[in-house]
Amino acid sequence: MGAGEEERGKRAGGRAALAFALLALGASWNPMAAPFGLLVGVGAVILSLRARRGVPSRRATLALALAALATVASAAVLLLGAGAMSVELTGEPVVKGRSAAELDEVLSAAAARTAAARGRAEGELDRLSGRADGGGALETPVGPADAGRPGEDEP
Repeated sequence: MGAGEEERGKRAGGRAALAFALLALGASWNPMAAPFGLLVGVGAVILSLRARRGVPSRRATLALALAALATVASAAVLLLGAGAMSVELTGEPVVKGRSAAELDEVLSAAAARTAAARGRAEGELDRLSGRADGGGALETPVGPADAGRPGEDEP
């Protein structure tokens, strides 16, 4: 292998490492994609280290820096998502949760307010389904299970 071919191989390796590093950086911020960002980032670090062997180029050095950043960012996002690293927020909550008594009071008031409408709806459903006694079978008979299948009605 000549010196020109080796130089071309190093440049191609630097391009591939940079592409992998940019992909890893793009996937590092999202908790769903962070595992892929971590794997691709580690791969980009390895590719950029191999591309820097011999004659280091700016592209391979940039790829190494971006890949290291993406790997660390992906690991941090994974740790935050898993709860291993926690952030305590200070101040008042934006939405205050209700106590059990408050929740029961609100639900009881809503049930009382909608009782008449729910009763009318239940009566209408019973009337439409043919259940005068509040239960039972439908008034309209249901046909055989194979009725209406294509090709069976013709001789």
